[in-house]
Amino acid sequence: MAASIRCLLLLAWFALSAQAFAQTQDESAPADTDVPEASESSAAQEGSQTAVEPMTLTLHVHPIFPPDQAELVYRPLLNYLSATTPHQFELSTSRDFHRFWLEIRRGNMPDLVLEDAHLIALRIQRDGYMPLVKAAEPATFSLLTNSMSADPQLQDFVARPVSSMPAPSLGYLILSSWYPNPMQQPRILSNAASWLDAIEIVFSMEAEAAIAPHNLVARYVNMVPVRTSEEFPHATIAASPSVPADVQNQIREALLTLHENGDHFTALHELDIDQFVPAQVSEYSGLEQWLSDIYVF
Repeated sequence: MAASIRCLLLLAWFALSAQAFAQTQDESAPADTDVPEASESSAAQEGSQTAVEPMTLTLHVHPIFPPDQAELVYRPLLNYLSATTPHQFELSTSRDFHRFWLEIRRGNMPDLVLEDAHLIALRIQRDGYMPLVKAAEPATFSLLTNSMSADPQLQDFVARPVSSMPAPSLGYLILSSWYPNPMQQPRILSNAASWLDAIEIVFSMEAEAAIAPHNLVARYVNMVPVRTSEEFPHATIAASPSVPADVQNQIREALLTLHENGDHFTALHELDIDQFVPAQVSEYSGLEQWLSDIYVF
């Protein structure tokens, strides 16, 4: 009888042990299957953090063309950027350099700007802009005349009419720097609507010389350069601090390969440049001082 009782107790112990083991296995199984789900969730979260959301960005350009012409010149560039990046791009222009400078003085900070080097330098120094690309060929400005003189000199134009775009255009500032004596100045006609217009004013006999950028100097071989400036970084595109670094990189990469894209040839052709190359902050160091000679900012 005692042996039977011990046998029953032993069987009951085995049954309870088996049930406990099964419960342990059931409880541990979900923990194993949860691990891949947690990993997948973590990976998805990391992917969402690194993904670049499409943005609508504004490119503000310096007013070296009238607004209607600026639309024709810069639209192919914006179309190219919209086609080769996830983002959309809108053009912003100022009617003239006076309004343009007022916007800068008031702290206007567009997403992107395309400007001459001295203005880019100001935005870097004051607002933390990052230069992305510049035109491959450096910029210079020359004083051009159609004078019959074999060797025209700067002093030949003291008190004489010379055509230019208004300040703070780089050409105007360079022209002024060549005449440091306030009593020995040309009569600067700063009403040109574009650099091409400045040259045309000479041909219309309203001025005896004009300040003009290098690309126009090369075209007007019948005009005589009186003096040519030092070289500057040309046609620079810079991004404001509000544009994320990943977006800046996308724009930079697209612009650096623009010259390889035959479908968008007009984007460079309208800008009258061959290609974009990387721009470095150090190239613009101190160039904002060109503005300090005339303005306080």
